[in-house]
Amino acid sequence: MKRTEAGIVASRRRFLQSIAAISAGLAFPHSAAGQLCPVQPGTVRDRLWVFCNPVNADYDIVRRRTVMSPFESAVFMGAPNIIMTNQYPGAGEEEMYRKIGYKPWESPFEQYAFPLRMLKRVVWSIVGAGGVTNDSERKEVMAMAFKIPNIVGIYMDDFFHDKSDPTPASLTLDQLRDIRRQLKGPGKKLDLYVTLYTNQLDRPIGEYLALCDVISLATWEPAELANLEANLAKLEKLAPKSRIILSCYTAAFDGKQVPHWTALPVPAMQDQCEVGLRWLRQGRIDGICIYGNFLDFDWECMRWAREWIRKVGDTQL
Repeated sequence: MKRTEAGIVASRRRFLQSIAAISAGLAFPHSAAGQLCPVQPGTVRDRLWVFCNPVNADYDIVRRRTVMSPFESAVFMGAPNIIMTNQYPGAGEEEMYRKIGYKPWESPFEQYAFPLRMLKRVVWSIVGAGGVTNDSERKEVMAMAFKIPNIVGIYMDDFFHDKSDPTPASLTLDQLRDIRRQLKGPGKKLDLYVTLYTNQLDRPIGEYLALCDVISLATWEPAELANLEANLAKLEKLAPKSRIILSCYTAAFDGKQVPHWTALPVPAMQDQCEVGLRWLRQGRIDGICIYGNFLDFDWECMRWAREWIRKVGDTQL
């Protein structure tokens, strides 16, 4: 349909006015507004992160599609910081992912990073989901991280291997030392982030953790959330110089059924968020990260977490 220039200008003006209203929390009730305005330093919100993979990355374990992009997830939750973790189909999953049209983030990565410039902090993976890594992707991500101002670090997900694996991690200690040397060289400084699951705390990985600036502590089994206090204390002893982020899942894992992940009960979501807030106030952790891969499922635990962020996000620590 042909449109006049005046009509286009008017439509654009209405669009910009709507965005401005949303940013100010005026166009909709406050609980519906996204976080598009600058976050205030020293607040709880300033320490909130959302963890994201490419769209539909978790199809194999939830057996439902998702359509929200990482940027949309961060805005929807009201978190100004995001962890971007690439994911490739595992062995035997290629055909299933091909049928749903799934694609991991492909080079050049800067196009995916472009909308994220509206956020405060971005961390990007050099070791992706499942511990997958390759030299060319590591080089490209690191070059991008030095170039884009709000990328503050690089991330290693699923970095530590099962006890049965002869190699303890996705990279050797020498490789990790070389990466750290590059991150701390002249010019812009970047932090090195890593995922650590609570069931890995007893492994001999202290040398690796000593090279990491930030450790994201994740609890895989919901029953283990009862041991959060003891597990944090273990990590504080294991890596006393590293900063810690509490990683909060929104799903419960059950490898015996399909789908493998179902909604986390609200009390479990509430416990981990409120414990994390207490640790933030005590200075024991540096941030809280919410799993953001399938927020458009509208699970009750996700609604609870979003409302919790709305209530506590702008309070001073």
